[in-house]
Amino acid sequence: MKYFIRILPGVFALLALPFAGCSGSTTEGAAGAGGGSGAGGAAGTGGAAGTGGMAGAGGAEGTATGLWTGSGVDGPAAPWSICFNLSEDGSVLTMVTDSEQPCYLWALQIELNCSGQSSYKQDIPVENGEFEVGAEGQDLHITGTFDGNTASGDATILVGGEPCSGSWEATPSN
Repeated sequence: MKYFIRILPGVFALLALPFAGCSGSTTEGAAGAGGGSGAGGAAGTGGAAGTGGMAGAGGAEGTATGLWTGSGVDGPAAPWSICFNLSEDGSVLTMVTDSEQPCYLWALQIELNCSGQSSYKQDIPVENGEFEVGAEGQDLHITGTFDGNTASGDATILVGGEPCSGSWEATPSN
């Protein structure tokens, strides 16, 4: 029994030791067995936040396909009218096959006041949003540029060796 009473304070100290440093609001540790005191460890540094990604670029408005028409009263060839059909993939002006539509059986049809009507049946390539029929100095020269849902250009038709010309603008009609 004497032996048990001698080790009882040591056992009690060992059982109480784990509870000694579990609470408190200071950074100092609890007194260690043997009388020394220890300091608590330093807090760790937080990680850096990640950076956000870049927003994607907006898409460009595509050019409407199908039938385009225009008319106007400007220029020496006024009044004028124009119609053409842009293919589904936007690569050519192509023949309209619906008999109820303007330009029926023509890829491009333009009417200038001083020349009457001029029509072009073959497919007309569209490259980088632009097209051209004929060349300057020929009987027929028509240029055009697409800009979203507007197309514009110039037309010159030689009538009796004299140029009949005008600027044009068209929009999708469907």
